[in-house]
Amino acid sequence: QTARSCSRSNMSVTSTFLLLLALPSSQGWGGELVAVRSTRTTRAAPVRMAAVAVKDFEGAAAGECDVALKVAKSGAYILQRKVVAEQANMRLGTACSKTRSDVRGGGRKPYQQKGTGRARRGSSRSPLLVGGGVSFGPKPKSYRLKMNKKEKRLAISTALMSALGRMNVVEDLDPHFDMPRTQDMRALLERLSVDTKNDESTLLITKARHENTYLSARNIPYLNLRTLDNINVRDILKAKKVIVASGAMDVIKGRYGEEASA
Repeated sequence: QTARSCSRSNMSVTSTFLLLLALPSSQGWGGELVAVRSTRTTRAAPVRMAAVAVKDFEGAAAGECDVALKVAKSGAYILQRKVVAEQANMRLGTACSKTRSDVRGGGRKPYQQKGTGRARRGSSRSPLLVGGGVSFGPKPKSYRLKMNKKEKRLAISTALMSALGRMNVVEDLDPHFDMPRTQDMRALLERLSVDTKNDESTLLITKARHENTYLSARNIPYLNLRTLDNINVRDILKAKKVIVASGAMDVIKGRYGEEASA
């Protein structure tokens, strides 16, 4: 039983939870209330298996692929954190304005202190004057947000599992693009049931960068080509259709599956 009670109106709780503990005093439990931070942990839920259709380069059915990846119990929470971190890390933070001390000139007093009837001026580079510095302007800063490695992988695997309903696995594309041809890539998307007329947002995940495949896909505005090294949650959630190369799917199951290492 604590000696003091704290009303909710006097407490401000932000992103973390605060636990109120009573420290013992020399005369018993009459000490001060201390706020202790309790961090929320993100855990993986039991792995569930799902089947994804596998198609060949011509778009014909070639069987099914069983996919079982780790999924976070609080999926929306970790996905939101990952997307916010990705967007924040995209910011350069290079905006810079000059204060009155950075602007060239202004060392001489523009006119005498008294007798003119005008306001007192000590410099012609005051923020109140044209050509002067900027008050409280932006300065270079880092907007980077950090996430733990396990949380990043769990967020990506959770996003991939949520996209299984709109995902297709296709055989590796590299042998079929011996030269860059955008027309061949567009025809492949049509065979894989991508709505090319309405520019359906599509994410194509490959195992590694292939120059001819990249050149064939870069002129298609609704197609986002990503390798396993630079996939992110934001692209997975935005895509209406997700196409994964068979070689990339093998790596995904080994990296984000049930038996994957931390």
